[in-house]
Amino acid sequence: MNNEYTLRMWLDEKRGRLTRIAKGLNKHYTWVSQIANGQKKAPLDTAIKIAELTNNEVSIQAIARAYKSRSPKN
Repeated sequence: MNNEYTLRMWLDEKRGRLTRIAKGLNKHYTWVSQIANGQKKAPLDTAIKIAELTNNEVSIQAIARAYKSRSPKN
């Protein structure tokens, strides 16, 4: 079982965090939400900035692992 502290968990803990991260990245909040939900892959520089904005409570590795790569179609 993976007990890693994820960006999604961090965002869900307190109201306003999604907006704060989005503003810190100068991105739309839906883009940040898609990263947190594993729908978009965060570029390395973005993952580093997100980690900094969370006071390193969410690791760069956790952000990278959140991305769910699409399986090839059969």
